Amino acid sequence: MISFYRWSFLICTLLSTLPAVGQTFQYTNTEAGPTEIPLGYEVPLPIDSLTPVDGFRTYSSLNLRHLQLALTSELVQQIQIGDTINGLPIYAYRFGDNNDETSEGFKEGAALINSGIHAREWQTPEAITGLMEFLHEAQTDQHVVQFILENSQLVLIPVLNIDGFIQTQRFAEQVTASVQTPRDGRMRRKNMRNVDQDLESAFDNLNGIDLNRNLNPYWATSNSSSSSESSLVYHGTAAASEPETLALQQAALVSNEDRLRFYIDTHSFTQVYIAPSTSNARRNRLSQILGSIMRAANSYKYAYSQRAAGSGIGSTDEFFANQYQAMSFTLEIEPASSNAQYGGTGVSHGGFVLPNSEVDRMRGEISRATVAGLYAAAFPPAVVGLEVIRMSDQATVFQGDFTKQGEQRVLDIASNSPIVGNTQYQMLVRFNKPMRQLNGEQVVGFSNISDALDIQLSLEGIINGQDALYTLDATQGEWAVQSDYVNYKTDTFIQPFTLPADFDWSSHSLLALAVDTQDFTGQALDADSSTNVDWLDGAWTGFEDSNGNDASDTGGTSKALRLIDDGSELFTPISPPAPPPSPNAPASPETGGGGSINIVFLCVVFSIGAYRRRFGIKRIAKLYIF
Repeated sequence: MISFYRWSFLICTLLSTLPAVGQTFQYTNTEAGPTEIPLGYEVPLPIDSLTPVDGFRTYSSLNLRHLQLALTSELVQQIQIGDTINGLPIYAYRFGDNNDETSEGFKEGAALINSGIHAREWQTPEAITGLMEFLHEAQTDQHVVQFILENSQLVLIPVLNIDGFIQTQRFAEQVTASVQTPRDGRMRRKNMRNVDQDLESAFDNLNGIDLNRNLNPYWATSNSSSSSESSLVYHGTAAASEPETLALQQAALVSNEDRLRFYIDTHSFTQVYIAPSTSNARRNRLSQILGSIMRAANSYKYAYSQRAAGSGIGSTDEFFANQYQAMSFTLEIEPASSNAQYGGTGVSHGGFVLPNSEVDRMRGEISRATVAGLYAAAFPPAVVGLEVIRMSDQATVFQGDFTKQGEQRVLDIASNSPIVGNTQYQMLVRFNKPMRQLNGEQVVGFSNISDALDIQLSLEGIINGQDALYTLDATQGEWAVQSDYVNYKTDTFIQPFTLPADFDWSSHSLLALAVDTQDFTGQALDADSSTNVDWLDGAWTGFEDSNGNDASDTGGTSKALRLIDDGSELFTPISPPAPPPSPNAPASPETGGGGSINIVFLCVVFSIGAYRRRFGIKRIAKLYIF
């Protein structure tokens, strides 16, 4: 039997290995003292309110607000995805219509946004709740929000680490450990594994799991995570060991995991979009483009950082980038460095305590940026219809629409009468999405990416084997806002035009509408409207550029809509490489046979080099000529 003194020695030895927790500190406005931490502004306290306030809401208020949004819209569904360590239900909210199809009938893409994974980051539940409120309010705007809800499936988790978040609100003015690195109370980061709710029981203040270090493929592989239970970045006993982490993985299933292409984990602070790289260069490039789109929504006040492939910290964005080949981000909400940005004292962790006066603006900015990202991630733009109207009698002389057949589109021409010269017409060019931003009912540009007009139109034909070009003055046209759009405001461009007096419809063997434009986030047109664009293995598929290449992810000029069709290929076929020249006849012994061996050798070396360049082979076995 171990004696009392032996037990005492073992307990003392164990306690001596644990870090000291220190005392409790109080946040203040300007009051300073040994146990006070002045912020330089009023200490934010959670408020009970179902509607947005100048500041932060309690978890119970946020939870009720989320439920209220779900109960008052058929486009919002509450889904329980798991339970916390303490047994509280974790909810996700699915935004979208009741089918999994776009307005054209193709399969929808999916997006997942997580928030509140780190308890002390109060900005994030407010930001995502603000996004939910924005989507709910604008769900019938007949513009961008309605387009998102009818053409994609969005799943939002407003608070993942509910236990920890409630703990921070329980002690909204108090922290423990030290001024420089506070750990519990308002500054708890981790979940509540092996933690009680009492700050006075200081032995457990440092416990808990960092949920953003708890996932594969890089679990426990980095110096930025730790095997020490008391560490801020303790990664847990195994990958996905925590019920909150499992709930996040369940949310991917809810969001149609086979369609998932966009993921954000919302954090604070440092004011940056962080994107993990993978071995998929196309996915990495598209992630960077999408990051730039979201940054542009707020005039690039947020930075961008892309982590190298092959390493990580066990974070959620790495999991979704590698597991699902989704465009994935960690969004660190403002401030960029400290609370001095708001006139605060600049205390080291003050960036986690956003002043009440900045919260509403922050909600709006995050909503604006995220909506732009969701819009771009739904699918690139395509020309899907054209109507030509003769102005004198309002007769439709041409009506052609790309309609879904199977997994592609086919041009269905309902009307096609000759167009004559010196006659006023109006064409309505239809697109598969709203193409421009609106400020009220006025078409506006989007940052430095697009302007209000930003479109070039022409009719391109062939007469007796010769090219014919009729450029239309797009400055005389306008995007449809009040009327004439099909599904969404600005999904149609209205262009008046008059062709030259000598225009002869019957002499043309081909007449196509050429459209060169981009959606408001800078995505160019799918140059072949017949192939629906989808997401596969971390990149677009069926998204052709002007040369018919569907692997460039860039789009191009659309010439797919033909008023007169000669049956020719949409894209000029790429000519096969010319066959190599016939080898020279062997030289006679009198002219030096050794020369012919040198020529053969050079041809072989040249062919090997070409083969390597064509197929990207860096090394090849040595060739010996005997």
